[in-house]
Amino acid sequence: MRYVLPLLFLMYWGGITLFAHSHVVNGVIMVHSHPFKADHQHTQAEAETIFYLGHYAASSLPEPGPVVRCFFFLLGVLAVPRTVSLSLPQAGDGVRLRAPPCRVF
Repeated sequence: MRYVLPLLFLMYWGGITLFAHSHVVNGVIMVHSHPFKADHQHTQAEAETIFYLGHYAASSLPEPGPVVRCFFFLLGVLAVPRTVSLSLPQAGDGVRLRAPPCRVF
């Protein structure tokens, strides 16, 4: 996955960046990209699909503010080395057979 995901991203980025071209359909300029020959035509269904995908907006996404704050918080938690270790002192004066209390009042 370490090599596949960056390669997939580079292929996507190259596909949308290097192969951009435009068509004039009914007086409207349609700009899109795909690695095909420059001289081609699209059907009406393909033109509608390109139009809808080009104007898609996901309204259910949250604001970037809370997401960014959460990301940086998690990054801080994961990046800061653990400096406090929880350790109980070892009793060297004998065996203690009493269990800890189950309720604290």
